[in-house]
Amino acid sequence: MQTTLLSWLSTVWLGVAVLVGGCLSADQIELVIISTEPIAGAPSPQVLRVQIFDTATGEQVVAQTVDSADGPLAGLGMLREGAQYVLTLEALFDAGTCADDRAVGVSTPFVHQTENYSIPIQIGCADEFGRTLSQPKEARLAAGLETAADGTVVLAGGVPRFELREPGQVANVVELVERYHPFAGGFIESGTMLTARAFPALQAVPEGGIAVFGGVLAGSPPCEATIELIVGSASTAKSSLSQRRCFADVALLPNVGRIVVGGGSDTPAVRTSDFEAYDVEVELQTESEIEGLVYRSAPRFVALGNGVTMLAVGGVGATAGRPIVEAVHYGDGCPGNEAPCVFPIPAPGLDQRGLTSMAAAHTECPTGGGTVYITGGISGSGDSSRALDQILCVREEENVSDLRLVRAGTLPEPRARHEMVVVRGPSPRLLIVGGGQATSITDNLLEDALLVPIDPCACVEGSPQVLERIPLPFTGSAVLHQLAPLPDGSVLLVGGARIFNDDGEPIRYEALGEAALFVPEIN
Repeated sequence: MQTTLLSWLSTVWLGVAVLVGGCLSADQIELVIISTEPIAGAPSPQVLRVQIFDTATGEQVVAQTVDSADGPLAGLGMLREGAQYVLTLEALFDAGTCADDRAVGVSTPFVHQTENYSIPIQIGCADEFGRTLSQPKEARLAAGLETAADGTVVLAGGVPRFELREPGQVANVVELVERYHPFAGGFIESGTMLTARAFPALQAVPEGGIAVFGGVLAGSPPCEATIELIVGSASTAKSSLSQRRCFADVALLPNVGRIVVGGGSDTPAVRTSDFEAYDVEVELQTESEIEGLVYRSAPRFVALGNGVTMLAVGGVGATAGRPIVEAVHYGDGCPGNEAPCVFPIPAPGLDQRGLTSMAAAHTECPTGGGTVYITGGISGSGDSSRALDQILCVREEENVSDLRLVRAGTLPEPRARHEMVVVRGPSPRLLIVGGGQATSITDNLLEDALLVPIDPCACVEGSPQVLERIPLPFTGSAVLHQLAPLPDGSVLLVGGARIFNDDGEPIRYEALGEAALFVPEIN
């Protein structure tokens, strides 16, 4: 909802002195605020701080603190026509609005003009989740959530309810596609899928649109092979997967123009080991027969910063053996120089009995490369399975044969079936959301989030400390949920379920259709 941060801040006019036609005039910039629910009804803040940075140099060109939004800000004459900038906003409140009484936000990059224009900025309580002012139109679980090149977030597929009967059995799959618009205030309907599916694998295409791969169908056969491309409110059929895939994952390798899809299963209970690659320049045409080393269902794929390598993490059964991490590589170093190739990532001294229900994310190092962090998960199967409290990492190396899996620390409790992204702050941090302390998705659920500081340039044995626990604003449990990072650094969380565990009946999950936004610290 594009509104008022508060009534006094519905529009903030920033005076800019420019010379036009020989006369000194004041063009104006309109600052349009979009806020999360806790901020929308708050009293006026006591202090407003605005900073503007040149995106090319990182130099701060404007910094001002004011105690009112009524007057113009000084220093905006420093902005150069045609140059690109980013604006940060910090509002300080009396006690009661936010946990530390601060709301923050960062604009997406904007180009300064001599004519009047507006800068939209999305704000929320610093390092907290706040409910979005507009919730999804359709309540759904097991959906796909992906940020498009235009900065909107596509919500596709899923089911209104989910029962633990046969593995992967679903009914009443949602066909409606929705989009979250960060600077328009919430969710809008955006067409329908050609093939409605739950647990789809989604990937943003650089030129625009979201590619949808595989998924679980209502009926028989239970797994889907088709690919469709969502652009705007239209969905278009593309080439098919080489086989039906449920619970697969996907990653984009931009430097070779490939989307890698793999793992999963051709029926909900039968794992597969191979990968397929799709050329985004030629209508997602397939390159199949990339054979993996182990069978993986519901793995996590993470692209490295080099743009030519991705890691397939977990999704390995307890009897599948090694490795729990393998790489698909399109660069130099493949045997016989025949790319792509697949090779295991050594994990000296670590338990390799299988890994499922973990989370993984890549963070860039400012001096080059980066590190993949892997948290929690489930090891073993049946009565011998257990949730894990481990933090693992893989440091990106110039020579892919030097990649190693390292135990980097310990979570404060075991956590499985959670979601995780990297967010900004004084140092990069893992934002770990929801999940449970046990292998069940019914018992010992964790209805909070953790912030864990990490080093993006190192992967060594250590013990990262939890910086903060953050409550989630859902009315139900944070299970079968999704996260999507937005261009301004905030993170959209969609999901939430009520759980019914009646005697003699299958456990049932009912979607709540809730959404919240995490707005990280700007320092």
